[in-house]
Amino acid sequence: MAESKRDRAYNYLREQIVLCHIKPGEALDEKRVAAELGFSRMPVRDAVNKLAEEHLVSIFPSRGVIVNQISLADFQDMLDIRLLIEPYLLHLAMPRVDRVDLEEFRAAMMARIGDPNAETDSFGHDFDYTFHMYFAHKAGSRYLISLMGTLMTQSQRIRFFSVVEPERIIASYREHVAIIDAVLAGDEEAAAAAIRDHLNNTREGYLRISRAREGFFRA
Repeated sequence: MAESKRDRAYNYLREQIVLCHIKPGEALDEKRVAAELGFSRMPVRDAVNKLAEEHLVSIFPSRGVIVNQISLADFQDMLDIRLLIEPYLLHLAMPRVDRVDLEEFRAAMMARIGDPNAETDSFGHDFDYTFHMYFAHKAGSRYLISLMGTLMTQSQRIRFFSVVEPERIIASYREHVAIIDAVLAGDEEAAAAAIRDHLNNTREGYLRISRAREGFFRA
C-alpha cells in the first residue's frame, strides 16, 4: 500500500524533530513544510495533529506550532512507565517471539560489540527502537503498541540529538544481549530483570545527556 501524504509528512516531520533539525522551542512552519514536500497544507496539518498527540509539538492559536522542549520530569516519567510496562509486554510476547528473529538481533549486537568502529544506530536503522518495539508488536495489543511508540519516540529524541559516550553504547549492546539470551533460554524472570537493568542504566545515561545539552531541556 502506498504511503499517504499525511504519513509522508508525519514521517518527515518526526525525523526532523527527533534529529533536532527543528530544535526544541522552535516554530514549525507548516506552509514551508508543505512547499518542501510539494503538498497542500491539509496533510501537513493532519501530520502536525498526530505529532501533537505524541507530545512532540504544541499548537497555540497565537504562536502557531512549537516543537516541545524535553522536560526532565517527562523523560523520568517516560522511563518509569517503560519500567512498568516492558516486563508485562515481555510476558505477553514470550509465547509469540520467533527464535530466528532473536538470534538475528543477537548477531547484530555481537558484531557491534566486536567492532568498536561499527556504525551506530541511525534514525532509519535504529536498533534500540526496533528491538523494544518488537516485543510490543509480539504482545499483540494495539493500545500497548501505540503507547510504546510514543514512549520510544521520546527516547529517540534524547539519544539522537546528543553524542552518547562510546562506553555507554557498548554497554547498551551488552544489555540487549542479556535480554535476548534470557528470552532464548525461556527464563522470563531473568529477561524482565535484564530489561529493568537496561532501563535503569539508560536513565543514568539520559541524565548525563541532559546535563550536557541542558538548553534543550526544561525542569
